[in-house]
Amino acid sequence: MNTQNIPCHYYNENASSWDLFRRNNAAVRLRRGASFRLRVCCALLSLIATGVIAQAATVFVSVGGDSPSFTPANITVTPGDTVSWVWQSVGFNHTVTSGSNGNPDGLFDSGVHKDPFTFSFTFPNEGTFPYFCRPHLDMGMVGSVTVKASGPAVAQPLNVSTRLRVQTGEGAMIGGFIVTGNAPKKVIIRAIGPSLAGIAGVLANPTVQLNGSAGAIASNDDWKSNQQAEIQATGIPPSNDLESAIVATLSPGAYTAVVAGKNQTTGVGLVEVYDLNQPADSKLANISTRGAVGTGSNVMIGGFILGNKNGAANVILRAIGPSLIQSGISGVLGDPTLELRDGNGALVRRNDNWKESQQAQIEATGIAPKNDSESALIASLAPGAYTAILAGKNGTTGVALVELYQLQ
Repeated sequence: MNTQNIPCHYYNENASSWDLFRRNNAAVRLRRGASFRLRVCCALLSLIATGVIAQAATVFVSVGGDSPSFTPANITVTPGDTVSWVWQSVGFNHTVTSGSNGNPDGLFDSGVHKDPFTFSFTFPNEGTFPYFCRPHLDMGMVGSVTVKASGPAVAQPLNVSTRLRVQTGEGAMIGGFIVTGNAPKKVIIRAIGPSLAGIAGVLANPTVQLNGSAGAIASNDDWKSNQQAEIQATGIPPSNDLESAIVATLSPGAYTAVVAGKNQTTGVGLVEVYDLNQPADSKLANISTRGAVGTGSNVMIGGFILGNKNGAANVILRAIGPSLIQSGISGVLGDPTLELRDGNGALVRRNDNWKESQQAQIEATGIAPKNDSESALIASLAPGAYTAILAGKNGTTGVALVELYQLQ
């Protein structure tokens, strides 16, 4: 693979030229110590999984969290897919009970549990299957799973990245992604800084740590320090010795890549995830990145490539800011705006405040933003490279989250 063909290494704020990024998904950390923050990051990745079209995939649903709810509440899967419900409410009891109006139908029941807990069920047949939380039915904690056969094979995310200014503490860049399907997925994760051409104030010595639901999986500072031969064999090693990379084969589940500057340094950095085994019966899905959004070339730029299949992919992009306060994040971006552009830099769609357009479509996904000042857009995209630009309205700055979900 030639890195010259990979989208997005810079964004010209005058909109005269574009290089697209690639995708990565991230999560939010609470201020309760490193191990707790890691667990919350992985749980939030589970939260953002939606009804992705993938045969025999695993779809994640969040149980509880900021409110007594299932997120997303309504999902669509194909026969043979598995739904995994991940508990997130510390200290609160929840159930996942099949049935409606408080009447169990006996198809599945998790029993009563507190966080941490995960319950999974495989749906072999088509139909609509409602469920509810027994302790919180009166508070409207209900959901449903619709199972139907998939149509023509659609394009899937192959490679993703996000570029922004990496800071310390809550301003670190946290990229996340979910591997769905039945087979392990081999990926390479890169943390790029010095080789970002045309960018001022780059992160001089980026480090990267890969985390899973059980904790740290691998870390790297300077890619030649370990896995050098394996990284070179991918054909896309970093071009600067101070940049970092990890090659890993990952089972289906949620993961985060945390990029920081060595010795608490700051600067513009790029986190990338590449699918090294596209034929495998698994795929990268539902990506987001959280970090500090600046102005000019320091806005958040998330890029992704759709490919491997010929059909158009339906996606929703979200730009989240104010609702991060509920997760203990300070200094959030008060009014995020969102743009989606294609590989030629042409504007596909723009949004500021998600209810101003596509409101009904966005609400129908079950994952509408919680705050009216946050942004979202839905698009049907042909295979190719795309960039999402998250900025603050009127030049405002703060911590924000950009997310990509693949829909039915």
